[in-house]
Amino acid sequence: MKENKKISFVSLGCSKNQVDLEYLIGAVQAEDFTITNIPEESDAIVINTCGFIAPAVEEAIENILEMNSRKKDGAKLIVTGCMSERYGGEITKEIPEIDFYTGVGELHKVINYLNGTDAPVEHYGSSRVITNAHYYAYLKISEGCNNKCSYCAIPGIRGGLVSRKIEEVIDEAASLVKGGIKELIVISQDNTKYGTDIYGETKIVELLKKLEQIEGDFRIRVMYMNPDGVTSELVQTICESSKILSYFDIPVQHYSDKMLKLMKRKSDSKTIDRVFDSIRKADPESFIRTTGIVGFPGEEADDFAELEKFLTRHKPDFAGFFPYSKEVGTAAYSFGEPVGKRETNKRIKALQKLQKTNTNNRLKILKKNDIICFVEGVSDQSDLILEGRAEFQAPEIDGKAYFIDGVAAEGYGPYKCRIKRIIYPDIYCEILTNQGDT
Repeated sequence: MKENKKISFVSLGCSKNQVDLEYLIGAVQAEDFTITNIPEESDAIVINTCGFIAPAVEEAIENILEMNSRKKDGAKLIVTGCMSERYGGEITKEIPEIDFYTGVGELHKVINYLNGTDAPVEHYGSSRVITNAHYYAYLKISEGCNNKCSYCAIPGIRGGLVSRKIEEVIDEAASLVKGGIKELIVISQDNTKYGTDIYGETKIVELLKKLEQIEGDFRIRVMYMNPDGVTSELVQTICESSKILSYFDIPVQHYSDKMLKLMKRKSDSKTIDRVFDSIRKADPESFIRTTGIVGFPGEEADDFAELEKFLTRHKPDFAGFFPYSKEVGTAAYSFGEPVGKRETNKRIKALQKLQKTNTNNRLKILKKNDIICFVEGVSDQSDLILEGRAEFQAPEIDGKAYFIDGVAAEGYGPYKCRIKRIIYPDIYCEILTNQGDT
């Protein structure tokens, strides 16, 4: 009987990949298989991979080999996701331990494989199992991307932009809120381009305004907004909303106009200045996160100095910096060799030092205020410490909140808290009340 067959899952890569896997888990569960977190007792192990850059591929291979060593006799090893899409049948030649693989957009084939039939999988996508803390959920509004940045392999893996209809997104969001979700995190490759493929113009503002109208006690966080698509209307919509958090995730990738042109970004330094200045003017207390790519071919000392200038001038609240990865199939692959690894790491450390000051200065200001936090569970640090995150921290990337004092937490929250200590990038908080002001 299928209900006696146990399936376990490994999720790798970005939040968009995670959403894909959550729908697959929902479909597997709907087919009366049993879901388990223990690979050793599974009849099949599904690994949803990332294939964006070489380190992600290496991580995927390591996980595949580890799961193969842990699986019980007769258990099947199934690989899905971006690495499968990017490399196709090559992965089974290189890793013959894989019993079945399928790429992006075809995860329903896993159900066919498990059932041993090619019959259509009815209602695939109608159920979803949230795999993170159950007070928030990612809301994917589109697939693929048309931006074609020279360093990016995503269009070759996930294809061009394919937006979901507004009505479909709203229906899913309403269902999630009805199910108890307190935070909807809007994601895609570039949220500012949402709808341009099916409506002929961007519809992100219209979508956000309709999300606001959903009944319920919840917040909305918007991620992945390229600077060239951040309009004054979008900034105003976010800053003036009672439900949308004043949190802007704007990957600039660089600040040197020469480098931005080589990267085939659609923004230049003046565009970046306009966007960041407009956000600070609209809401001085808003939080801005960004990312930068370091060591891209042709990046000279004066180009790097522009990145340092950007951090000094605009003082983003959170930022991540990543070494350029030379990827086959991208336009930048033919641009020549990147900056040496040693110099790239040196530059990244210099940026991180500047950013640490920016983040710490902002967090020190917040020590004077009550903040809203969510509790996710017991910390690995100690059974006496709970951990979670503040509203201004996006999951996984902006540090954590640890709760060291105050009333006992019951459930996820939200809770009113006070920052007592800052150990970059994390905060240590006292819980003031059992009920946050949502």
